[in-house]
Amino acid sequence: MITVTLDVHGIAADPARGEPAHPRVDFRWAFLVRAPHAVTLQTEEVSGSEWRSFEGSASPTVRAKRALLPRPGPS
Repeated sequence: MITVTLDVHGIAADPARGEPAHPRVDFRWAFLVRAPHAVTLQTEEVSGSEWRSFEGSASPTVRAKRALLPRPGPS
C-alpha cells in the first residue's frame, strides 16, 4: 500500500538568502512494509526520510488521509 500527499504552502521572502516569497510543494510518501527494509537516499534530491508506524505520522494532513485507508492486516 502506498499513500501520497502533496502539501502546497507559501514561503515568506528571505532577503538574507536573496529569495522572494514563493510557493513550496512538499511530497509525502507512505509505504506499507511488512519487514525491515534498508533505504538509500539520493541526498541531492531528498532532504530526509523516516520510518514510522502506520498511526505515527507527524503530519495532521497525512494522518487524516491515511485514516480513510483500510488498515493493514497481519503479515
